[in-house]
Amino acid sequence: MKLIYNSLYDCAVEVLEACGEIKENAEIVAENLIKADARGINTHGTYLLTPIWERANAKQLSLPTNAYIAVDEGATAVIDGGDGLGAVAGILAVKTAVQKAKQYGVASVLIRNTNNIGALACYTEVAAKEGMIAIMSCNAAPAMAPWGGSEAFLGTNPFAIGIYTGHDMVFSADMASSVVARGKIRKAARNGETIPDYWATDDEGNFTTDPNAALKGALLPMSGPKGSAIALAVDIISGMLSGAQYAPNLKSFHTPEGATGVGASLIVIDISRFMDLKVFQEHMEGYIKSIKSMKKAKGFDEIFIPGEIEYKKEQDSYKYGIELDEKAVKAIDSICEAFRLKNRLGGQL
Repeated sequence: MKLIYNSLYDCAVEVLEACGEIKENAEIVAENLIKADARGINTHGTYLLTPIWERANAKQLSLPTNAYIAVDEGATAVIDGGDGLGAVAGILAVKTAVQKAKQYGVASVLIRNTNNIGALACYTEVAAKEGMIAIMSCNAAPAMAPWGGSEAFLGTNPFAIGIYTGHDMVFSADMASSVVARGKIRKAARNGETIPDYWATDDEGNFTTDPNAALKGALLPMSGPKGSAIALAVDIISGMLSGAQYAPNLKSFHTPEGATGVGASLIVIDISRFMDLKVFQEHMEGYIKSIKSMKKAKGFDEIFIPGEIEYKKEQDSYKYGIELDEKAVKAIDSICEAFRLKNRLGGQL
């Protein structure tokens, strides 16, 4: 089902306000969630309105979100997310880091005491468009086994890099340190689908194609020991250093079992402190052109820059409608009904 942006946005904002969020914060979160949906990353999109609603009902989400700068020291800062909605803390961290990077050249901002912050590219791209290079990571509830282990200890612990290009489309890499994000396994379980046997193991350490067994077991790190090392580093920097929780003490956002304790790390670099921004843009344009014009491997018609596919998908979604499956639409509509809200998504386009 395809949905008009404004209708989905208005509905999401209304749901978030009904959960207890103030309008300004609800708009930040709604934009974040819909951007993920528009890019086809539904596991980080408005699907999250359901766990937000469940947590709000269980009094396990502090709304309205009161994210604030808890530590402010020169080029560094720590944001306390107030155990509220992660996107609010994430945007505050980006704005703070960009401001500090313009002043000091490089800035490092950590986040503690927050919840699921969604797709990290939503933040690194904001900084990149300000003439910056941004590197961000966050930890999550145990879902992945360290290399050689057979039980969930680490989160999928994603990381992202955004780089200024001088254009609306920036270089944007965003990935989990596991073979796949756990949200894709949850989605397969909801839809009664199987998963590839190299994504996860069951609770006895056996490779499995059953998403429900995988959810009881552990995800596998990407590239084996390499992904495991990255996930451990992300957990230490984003969780331990920020004063947030770290493995195996974080809790899932998708079940109301207590504060998640998520932490995040953001490093922003002002390109102009190292090279004239126009010159850097020219270098990037030439670099991308060289990649695009090189000989293609068999089976490939085009070489894409990181973030390019998602960017094009997003633009098409805003133009032709944002795709959500019927179950996702019904889930949001059921929340609207529970709150007796005027908005409904069913029946659009």
